[in-house]
Amino acid sequence: MTRSYSIVLERGPSGLSAHVPELPTILVTGGTVEELRTRAVEAIQIYWEEMRAEQSLTAVLEEIEVELRG
Repeated sequence: MTRSYSIVLERGPSGLSAHVPELPTILVTGGTVEELRTRAVEAIQIYWEEMRAEQSLTAVLEEIEVELRG
């Protein structure tokens, strides 16, 4: 399964950080934007591996689309 995620990049006095709005538990830091992207990809992969490992044998992961109006 391939899925796209947004990352929000922030520059601070001690470097760069990024978070994934769709997965609020993910926060990564790094020295370059490319490093942030690499770490975000790794963190997202780990997140989904853990989610699958914690599912019961009868659980089914299903994706839905939701339109948000502003």
